Amino acid sequence: MTARSRLAIGASALTLLLCACGGGGGGSGGIASAPPPVLPPTSSPTPTSNPPPLPTGSIGLQGAQQFQTYSARTDGWGSIEAEADAVRISYSAADGSYTVSLPSYQEGKLIPRSGNGSFNASGWIDLASTNSDLTVGSGSEVQNVTVTLDWPGTSKYSYTSFGSWSGSLPMGHNNGVVAYGIPTSAPDMPVTGSASYNGEIRGLTNGEPASPSGGIGPVLDVFGTVALSFDFGAGSLSGEMRPKIAPLWDAISLGVYTFRDTVYSTGSTSFSGAFNVPGSSANSSFTGSFTGPQGAELMANWMAPFRDPITGGWGTMSGVWVAKRGD
Repeated sequence: MTARSRLAIGASALTLLLCACGGGGGGSGGIASAPPPVLPPTSSPTPTSNPPPLPTGSIGLQGAQQFQTYSARTDGWGSIEAEADAVRISYSAADGSYTVSLPSYQEGKLIPRSGNGSFNASGWIDLASTNSDLTVGSGSEVQNVTVTLDWPGTSKYSYTSFGSWSGSLPMGHNNGVVAYGIPTSAPDMPVTGSASYNGEIRGLTNGEPASPSGGIGPVLDVFGTVALSFDFGAGSLSGEMRPKIAPLWDAISLGVYTFRDTVYSTGSTSFSGAFNVPGSSANSSFTGSFTGPQGAELMANWMAPFRDPITGGWGTMSGVWVAKRGD
């Protein structure tokens, strides 16, 4: 296994923290003519390494219509894509099920099987996300892919959410991240005032260069923060993205990617732009739209070059944002 391991963050996989109680006892030395008394059992819970069943309720956003989506994916062989509505997600209130279509897989339903978060013998302490199988159509056969959705109860977002998927392909490995949400209608968009949005990054590298001369390395998770400022009346947008990766263990900043060439007009439900990339003039882009009433949240996908902080070689990364409007 390569030393450059992936670090899993948020809608991709989190570490299970096992919490259990234990106890012990002791006694004094001496000569005794009878065996020591047997101590009664303690009331401490039995330690467990098996996660508890998932709580009842929806595993993701609920909506009457198909969600709008932005996604990014890579096969681990150097290719990477940023796409809008390439992933399809819909929710059925009748049975609480989700129908999902992913690139390179057949459309099917999600069958939840496990959770990601911390728990003890009494149940979940913090449930961050769920892992689900994806059926083939409406049947019981499942495909070779795991779909992860952020758990709504612990998410800071109300109209937008993260997800991810991971599965094998005939050549390579299919990894993807997705932002999905309930779009803001054009008549509901603010046309005066201004607002700031702060949010999170979920992304992937395309198999970063193993050396300055090239070569494919591991696919790494990209995480970090994004900040956007809109002047709704003037129709302007500015902001920055601060991506990070963890090629060994500790997180390493890739720099500050300030926005340039932004496109936004008063009353529009969408926006786009590119980045000033530290040390590079290569192509970059982002495209997004607002979600929720009065543009309460937003989501986007993006693609940009990055310099490997260890080898100095250049690669490409892509991902999604979800951000929430501040005061």
